Amino acid sequence: MKGSNCHDTREAWLRAGTNELRGYFKSWEYELPEHIRFAIGFPSTGRKGKRVGECWHSSASDDAAYEIFIRADLCEPEKVLAVLIKQLVHTLLPPDAGHGQLFKTAATRIGLEGPMREAQPGPLLKGKLQEVAEKLGPLPHAHLDIERQAMTTRGSVAIGVPKKQGIRYRKAECVQKDCGFTVRVTASHVRDIGPPHCPRHGAMTVDMPSDSSETEAEAA
Repeated sequence: MKGSNCHDTREAWLRAGTNELRGYFKSWEYELPEHIRFAIGFPSTGRKGKRVGECWHSSASDDAAYEIFIRADLCEPEKVLAVLIKQLVHTLLPPDAGHGQLFKTAATRIGLEGPMREAQPGPLLKGKLQEVAEKLGPLPHAHLDIERQAMTTRGSVAIGVPKKQGIRYRKAECVQKDCGFTVRVTASHVRDIGPPHCPRHGAMTVDMPSDSSETEAEAA
């Protein structure tokens, strides 16, 4: 989208949107912090969670920055701004404020309404966000089809991360063929401790791997 938009990145667009909203917050006697980072991705609840936005307090950051995350399957500018402004309210409050009375007071004052966990812009605030969206221009982000990704790849694909292997159990049999007593045991236990014993006939035979390749898999 470079060339069709004065903002080359999603983060730049969100930062510009926040700067546009600073005056609006100030008109309600609220001062937004300067040190805020932005990202469109997944909140800490992941793609299966219902959370559409998240604000991490500056007390959690090594350089005292607020971190705002907006879910990646949102792409309409006004809806993204609606999530952004709610997260900006959190930057005004103590880290343990949650969606309690302090949040409700600030949120309703700037024009959010409804249940606070799902607060949405009221008519006046919605008009303000429309103005901001028009001034910012297109958001350099497209809808991410999370459900399609889940169906085609069974989740996200990590590059360069080895697949974790499960523990392989080896079959141990009684030395007496007509006994029929069998158990399962890891090769590492047999190497370190010895083979298991049949209650009647003693040490059992174990189907051990032919090389050491399985040792690492058992430890994974």
